[in-house]
Amino acid sequence: MNSKTHSEPRVHSLSTLRLKPAFRSPKRVTITMPNATFEQLQSRAEGEGRSLSNLAAFLLESSLQPSVKETSAASIQQRPLDRSFH
Repeated sequence: MNSKTHSEPRVHSLSTLRLKPAFRSPKRVTITMPNATFEQLQSRAEGEGRSLSNLAAFLLESSLQPSVKETSAASIQQRPLDRSFH
């Protein structure tokens, strides 16, 4: 029997193999919307010189970003008091 120890290939857990968000492939979804909403979206996309899909993705992404007010309020709530009041 061979007494040499050989190392097994290292197995990575799923958490170590997760890719950074910038390297993940985009996902595709299908939505149903009222005709008037579609027409407004289509008109805006044409006016901005972008595709309907690009505009829809932009609007969805921007709606998920915290607003300046929310960010400011959250940072004020998390900030410890750094001075005493007399």
